[in-house]
Amino acid sequence: MVNHEFDGVNLGDERLRKRCLKVAAGIQAKPEKSFPKQTESANDLKGLYRFFANDQVSHRELVRPHINRTVQRCRLEKVVLVVQDTSSLNFAKHPGVTDLGYIDKSERKYGMLFHNVYAVSGDRKPLGLLQQQVFVRKTKVAKNETKPQRLARKRESEKWEKGLLASQQELSPHPKVIQVADREADIYTFIEKIQEVGQGFVIRCAQNRSTLNGTVFTEIGRAEIRGGGQIEIARNGRRKKRTAQVRIQSCTVQIRAPQAVNRKGPALPVNMVMVEEENPPANIEGLCWMLLTSEPIETVEDCWTVIHYYQSRWLIEEFHKGLKTGFNLEERQLQTKTQLEKVLGMFSVLTYHVLLLRYYAKFPSGTPTTSDLGFNKDQIEILKFKFPQPDDNLTPGKLLFLVARLGGFIGRKSDGTPGWITLMRGMYDLLLLEHGFIMAKILMGKG
Repeated sequence: MVNHEFDGVNLGDERLRKRCLKVAAGIQAKPEKSFPKQTESANDLKGLYRFFANDQVSHRELVRPHINRTVQRCRLEKVVLVVQDTSSLNFAKHPGVTDLGYIDKSERKYGMLFHNVYAVSGDRKPLGLLQQQVFVRKTKVAKNETKPQRLARKRESEKWEKGLLASQQELSPHPKVIQVADREADIYTFIEKIQEVGQGFVIRCAQNRSTLNGTVFTEIGRAEIRGGGQIEIARNGRRKKRTAQVRIQSCTVQIRAPQAVNRKGPALPVNMVMVEEENPPANIEGLCWMLLTSEPIETVEDCWTVIHYYQSRWLIEEFHKGLKTGFNLEERQLQTKTQLEKVLGMFSVLTYHVLLLRYYAKFPSGTPTTSDLGFNKDQIEILKFKFPQPDDNLTPGKLLFLVARLGGFIGRKSDGTPGWITLMRGMYDLLLLEHGFIMAKILMGKG
């Protein structure tokens, strides 16, 4: 996988290209480990640090080959969902790092933010990054900032349109590209720009916007009930996994330009879908999504398609979790923001493979091939030896199950499907076994 996703990386020097592949392979083999444990010798460790400190190496060039592969994968899909979201990296534990900034209102958190534009297929298969913006906040916004001052300064909200234009540039002329985002992207000018470039959107509503006939909340509240059904709510922290019984309403509204732009702008035609939980458990806030969309909403089937597209947004949260927990990105000790930005780029590319394994483990009907998953013949033989099978027909889905077994997955009915951390640990153990397998073959050959 490393050679494939970094194939064509242009760093202006063949030695740097080879070093890139070696560093990436070492990190992929031991994702949770520190840099010293991801390298085989002191010279390799020194080479790793020199690689990320080299001015010829840039974040842009490290992710560019992967973006090219993402575009190729997108061309094979009928529907491409472009999921946008922002996350932060807290390096407050490493005060010696230069050029960082505030990541929230807390004085104790210091680092950088990164905004990701991630492509996902219509059936939630990860396709990869299309863009990654990295930025820092050097100052905090003044509490007494006036409206003219806010409109005059450069704002972080511009990231949404930058991501939109990047997806348009990379994916044109794909026939069906849909922007998917959470409430932070509920911005009149962003929705207006999406309609202008001819893409679709599913964005969770955050504001009770003024419409030609009232407000979005009042209009969707009196809209026609299309039907109902069940939505699985995943476990998250203290929140237990449960099934929510919901009803679905939909309508079309005309959103007026906001006062922030002095009501100057056209009324935007937007479809709405409201998903509201019926009779939620006591002391639990019931599920309620209001989704702004360009997609059809006339039937309950149409509405479920919109809901399905919105749920695909959770994959980017898995992406952030993979970077922070799976690859321990916030624990990396480098000297500058620029160096950490390069590490972020490389880790982001490597996380794609983890997300792909998780997808095929969760949705085995995706019918992957062994090449899709990156298994080689030695690894397959090791899995067969470690877990003897009644026949030799090891499907890709079965291979993933065995990898998860290596990572500690038991596979009881109550266990569900393997998580990506279990799969990462299983891949790590498999690579260790493969290393021993290859050394044994070499020694036997010498004997």
